[in-house]
Amino acid sequence: MGNKNKANKKRNPFVILIFAVILPIILAATLAFFVLSFAGVDVSGWMKEKGQHVPVIGKMIKTDEEKDMMRKLNNALETIDAQKEQMEEYEKEISSMRDIIDELELENKKLQNRSEDEVDHEERAGQNEDVKQAAASFRKMDPEKAAPIVQNMDDAIAVEILASLSGDVRGDILAEMDPKKAAELTTLLSNR
Repeated sequence: MGNKNKANKKRNPFVILIFAVILPIILAATLAFFVLSFAGVDVSGWMKEKGQHVPVIGKMIKTDEEKDMMRKLNNALETIDAQKEQMEEYEKEISSMRDIIDELELENKKLQNRSEDEVDHEERAGQNEDVKQAAASFRKMDPEKAAPIVQNMDDAIAVEILASLSGDVRGDILAEMDPKKAAELTTLLSNR
């Protein structure tokens, strides 16, 4: 019996505070809340208004303004996410367009090169006709008269004409030229 009396006397004062003071206050506040709610009193609005001034509880209760701000923030975040997705789609589309542009530029270069090759071929064909006609004229000319004409021509054209002549006619014309110029043209002919 002595142990029971000691255990009763040494009860924790914190437990006594909880059961004697705090628990009855919580029960009374809850009961008051329900009674006033049934009576038609707007207890939740009053609690929000008065509860914001209580240090710990005030931080837990959100005002209508805070709720509105949170809703606007959520809407803004959703809009940002949607715009990010749209930007990614636009970037993919831009990349695709750049690839198409690169392909078209490459095709354009190919067509330009082909066109230039055709023009060069036509020009060479026209030049070959001119060279053939000039060579025919030089075949009929006396080598003494043909030599100064060929000697004063552009080297590339002179080589073309000399190349289209027979070896005998070419030799006769070169023999009548200045030896230095004849040597130059002969070297160009051999490198051709």
